[in-house]
Amino acid sequence: MNSPSDFPPDALSVQVVGIVRGREINATAVVTLDTAAVVLSWPTAAAWRLELDGIEGVGTGPSSLTVYLRDHDVLELSGSDALRPLAQAIVDRACRMPELTRGLRELGAVRRTDIRANGRSPLHTAHDMWFAPLLAARQAVHGVSDPSRQVTLMDGAALTAAMSAASAQIATTLAPENAAEQRALEAAIEDEAAPLFAALERLRLAGQTVQTGATDTRIADWRRWVLAARDVFAGADEAWGQIAQIVGES
Repeated sequence: MNSPSDFPPDALSVQVVGIVRGREINATAVVTLDTAAVVLSWPTAAAWRLELDGIEGVGTGPSSLTVYLRDHDVLELSGSDALRPLAQAIVDRACRMPELTRGLRELGAVRRTDIRANGRSPLHTAHDMWFAPLLAARQAVHGVSDPSRQVTLMDGAALTAAMSAASAQIATTLAPENAAEQRALEAAIEDEAAPLFAALERLRLAGQTVQTGATDTRIADWRRWVLAARDVFAGADEAWGQIAQIVGES
């Protein structure tokens, strides 16, 4: 049996009521949050670790916290005013933005050999134009853990407009004196980027769900939004391989 000195200072004594894996629970426990789980320590039984990856959402009351788990399991913790900040801490920890550029091959493909003696090559310039909106969005969400704020900072509709503008900017750079050629190049670039724009639409829709959906699935909805964001970055990376050929032939 644990004594009070066994727990960290932020440990909370709570009443736990709910169902987990078909088993009804109604007991007192001490709740703590570690790097990867909500931990429920029972007076006479082994502690439970509710892994953050298995939490789909949280809800709060004046002195209660409801934890929504996979497979429709639910636990309600009550008895402390500090449960509300604990709920926010769970969301902050569960919704840390992962790295979105890991594994992308084209993002870093333009190297020093593509820089001419008198400056950057057209390929290098176009490369930076293409990836700039995504890298700016990635930088904006860095360190932000609130799901709704993340969605706002990496908005699918805004990124769609930015990537369309990047396509036009690249075309203008390649054919600055020929409007007809610019239009043809822009159309060719957007054709190659069609899967990217489809991914951006999925990102927009997933973001709407995060911002307007129920709290009991907010974290799960956020995970689906992150998957959509990964698809956007992968789509831009894949498209660049073809766009680079267009740039090279212009």
